[in-house]
Amino acid sequence: MTAIDHDFAQQRRAEGGALDWLRALPRKLAGVDRRGERTIPASPPIDAAPLLLETVAPPGLGRSSGKEPETDGPRPLSMGAMAQPLKPISLRRDSIYAAFNTAMPVSDRHGLTGRNLELEKLVESIVVQRKHAVIFGTRGSGKTSLARVFGDLADEAGCVALYGSANGETDFETLFRPFLAELPMSAAGREKAKALMSGPFDVPRLASLLVEDVRQRSILIIDEYDRVHSDAARQDVAALMKLLTDLHSPVQLVLVGIASDIDGLIAAHPSLRRHISPQRVSPIPTPELARLLLGCAERASLSIDLEALDMLANAAMGSPYHARLFGMQAALIPEAAGRTRITPADVEAGLASALEDWREVSAVTHGHLARALRDAPHNRRMIALAAVVAAQVYAVSQERLVQAGAELFGPSDRLHGEAADALARLAPALAATSGGESWMFEDTLAPQFLLLMAKRPAHGAAAPDRTEEMRAMLKGVDGL
Repeated sequence: MTAIDHDFAQQRRAEGGALDWLRALPRKLAGVDRRGERTIPASPPIDAAPLLLETVAPPGLGRSSGKEPETDGPRPLSMGAMAQPLKPISLRRDSIYAAFNTAMPVSDRHGLTGRNLELEKLVESIVVQRKHAVIFGTRGSGKTSLARVFGDLADEAGCVALYGSANGETDFETLFRPFLAELPMSAAGREKAKALMSGPFDVPRLASLLVEDVRQRSILIIDEYDRVHSDAARQDVAALMKLLTDLHSPVQLVLVGIASDIDGLIAAHPSLRRHISPQRVSPIPTPELARLLLGCAERASLSIDLEALDMLANAAMGSPYHARLFGMQAALIPEAAGRTRITPADVEAGLASALEDWREVSAVTHGHLARALRDAPHNRRMIALAAVVAAQVYAVSQERLVQAGAELFGPSDRLHGEAADALARLAPALAATSGGESWMFEDTLAPQFLLLMAKRPAHGAAAPDRTEEMRAMLKGVDGL
């Protein structure tokens, strides 16, 4: 830790060193100096003991030397006794964060669980058949991880895979400009690229460059393409894909983004659709999620009870992101208690902690979902089913809810009304899909948390009752 020097360090050394300064500190806090008349009991001698970070202080207000019996009378306070011992940093806690990493996408094929079929399809359609591709699915489903691992495989196959990411302000030029400096082009092509970046940057000129001057098979992967809001930019990208295909360019595009179908990312002309390989990133089967969790726990030197493993895998509902998040929160519980095995009770506590964290960062969505559950106590099962359906197929509709309800609960004339009521109550947290006939959660991480909320008691709360706490604070005020 870096100390900020305000010129007192040298002064302390001149007065006799740090220990003398510490011994004099009680007098300084009392407002007297060495010649002052007021005195306070002297502090116990401060010997050269290890820092509190290294030695945990014994309970009580003072340190016992072991030479004198403890008494019930008043004892002088020392600065060391007033400080609470700091908890040592746990290396295993750090290993838990690393093993259940939720912040970074997987970049190694060995860490990509349950996606072998998707990888094989991408390699076949892009590398072998030379098609463009669109990778789509929900947030947290592993789209970016899949795209990155595919890029590594494409490199091994002799292609040049370049990765970029879009944002809400991206237009056609800013989307492709960064790739030009990295593409394997001839010397003449590099001159043309410089001229393109300093002049008009449009679809025909870029297509001409990518067709005539790129000297090696190249794949441009554009992640977070759903954040491109400009219709003109999307139309230009579709037109570029069509030209690259028609002119047999060695360059192909892979668009990655959140969507329920290909139309959610690109409005492709029918003739272009034949040259695009759609790749939905579907939920990972529960056994694969369990294998992922076991691997994470092993890397963190932890074990998991089978029941706890089932609870975590089921709560994730096919999402590798949620599996890692819930697993990490559950793993922190036994770590704090000095244990090495994750139990069902740890999972319960970990899920509650994950829900509370999500509530803090997604307060508006949490409020919509909590209100829907609170105001429909007799329809909680259909609201919870909407979360399950949305997690499995990304978008939910009344027809899908009724069909799922009939399969789970049995046919009933009440299902249509229950499904309509559930969707109406969830409406503030939903957004219409491109077709307009189904809805998705605006926060695509929400379905798993909605299911956790639905499993809690109808009138329960994850946090303490703040109303009662405030009432206790106001006790004694007139009228309370």
